[in-house]
Amino acid sequence: MNTPSAEPLVRVSNLVKHFPVTQGIVFQRQVSAVKAVDDVSFDIFPGETMGLVGESGSGKSTTGRTMLKLYEPTSGSVEFRGEDIVGLRGASLRKIRRHMQMIFQDPHACLNPRMTVGSIIEEPIQAHGLLPKGQQQERIEELLEIVGLNRGFVNRYPHEFSGGQRQRIGIARALAVEPEFIVADEPISALDVSIQAQVVNLLQDLQEQLKLTYLFIAHDLSMIRYICDRVAVMYKGKIVEYAETSELYDNPIHPYTQVLLSAVPIPDPDKEKGRTRKIMEHDFDYTEEDSRMVEASPGHFVAASRV
Repeated sequence: MNTPSAEPLVRVSNLVKHFPVTQGIVFQRQVSAVKAVDDVSFDIFPGETMGLVGESGSGKSTTGRTMLKLYEPTSGSVEFRGEDIVGLRGASLRKIRRHMQMIFQDPHACLNPRMTVGSIIEEPIQAHGLLPKGQQQERIEELLEIVGLNRGFVNRYPHEFSGGQRQRIGIARALAVEPEFIVADEPISALDVSIQAQVVNLLQDLQEQLKLTYLFIAHDLSMIRYICDRVAVMYKGKIVEYAETSELYDNPIHPYTQVLLSAVPIPDPDKEKGRTRKIMEHDFDYTEEDSRMVEASPGHFVAASRV
């Protein structure tokens, strides 16, 4: 467990991302909005792995993308080392983005099939002007080696690799600009189970070696327990509970958290057979209920309406 320092590396405050719903073909007008991220706040401290969990559609991936301004925030702030990046544009934003990178869920979709592996990794190095041309090839080969791939793969294309290898290429590309903070958006969910542990172990090794900080987005709560220092649970665009990992798993308070944890398989067949799955008694509407976070116990926060 990493001990949080006094100052967070990343601070998300009242982050909102709404997608407009329009009507009409020629003269479109907004008739409503999808509240994908609705007033989300949390801190991430240097060197830790913060987990963000929830079912599909809960807003966790949108939160990660909005934090990096891949989606323009509707409102709120995202501070990196004390600087709010929401209002940044152009060169100022590009300078910050070097330090904040993303590993995407689908390694096949995020790699340009027309580019060689070397070109894929070289692209961000050139974009940020990090190395002279004569030193880039050595750096590309070094990055491939760091993520467990052969240096000779530089001239091959993404389709020539397995899913696990493609994800390692995506990780190498993210590392190319020497970031401090990485959003890992379900980085193992598209991989075979036999490969998932290898990629997670790689991410942990890289974190220790390169002093990285992660936001790890996932729906696999068993893997979250293994890799994360703290966990935030997301439901209908809001954080409903967060705490240190062991505390959240041992003492879940919010009904949604309890439902999620009850769905995690137990490796003991006898215990698994005898337990009862929890279900949601009703669908909580946080446009009506109080969703302020209160501290139920030291470091353990939950939506006020559930305390």
